[in-house]
Amino acid sequence: MSTSIDTTVYVGNIDPRVTKGQLYELFIQVAPVVKINYPKDKILQKYQGYAFIQFETEQDVEYVIKLLHNTVSLYERVLKIRKSTSNVQKVTTDGNNSNNNANDKLDPPIAKLFIKGLDESIDSKLLKSYFTKLGPFYKSPEFLEVSNNTIRCAFIYYKNYKDADEAIKKFNNQLLANKQIQVEYALKENNRSQRYGNDVDRLLNKEALKNGLL
Repeated sequence: MSTSIDTTVYVGNIDPRVTKGQLYELFIQVAPVVKINYPKDKILQKYQGYAFIQFETEQDVEYVIKLLHNTVSLYERVLKIRKSTSNVQKVTTDGNNSNNNANDKLDPPIAKLFIKGLDESIDSKLLKSYFTKLGPFYKSPEFLEVSNNTIRCAFIYYKNYKDADEAIKKFNNQLLANKQIQVEYALKENNRSQRYGNDVDRLLNKEALKNGLL
C-alpha cells in the first residue's frame, strides 16, 4: 500500500516569486495534485525555494519526474524534481508551514485584459463581436465603472495569451464607438503590483491549452 511519502515529489530550485497557485497550475497539467507543502521563511515570510507535492499514485510520481525534471523553467530557473524521502520532508512539516489543499483560491491560467474608456453603447455582445475576432473568450466580459461612475471599463478573458497580445496591439489607444479606449493586462487579484502576462502565466496557459483544460 502506498504512503504519502511514496506519492510525493521534492521540487527544488524554485524562484521565490513563484506562488503556490502557480505550482498547482503547472503540476495539475501532468497528474492530479493532492497537497502542496511550500515552506516560507518564518521571519521574512518568503518562499524558501523548494516544495513537496503529493499526487494520488506512485505512477503519477514517476510520470511527473519523467516529464518535468530538468525540462521546465520558471523565472529562468530549471525545476529539479525527484522522489521525496521521509527525512527531507520532515524538515518542512516540522516548520511553520501547513499542508493546505493545493487548489485554494486559484484562478485558471487565462489571459485577463482590462479595457478602460468604453462608450455606454458598448454592451457584452458588441464587445465580444470586436474582440473575439482575434480568438475565443474563456468567459463573458465583466463591466464596471470607476472614478465616481464617470469611466466605463470591462474585463475580458482570452483562452490564449497570443490572442490577448494581438488585442492589445490592435485596440489599445484606438477608437471604439467614437471613444478612445485603453487595453492592457489586468492587475492580479492577489498581488496588485503584478499584471497578468508574465513568463510563468504564459507557460501555465500553454500547458493548459495543450492538455485541453481551457
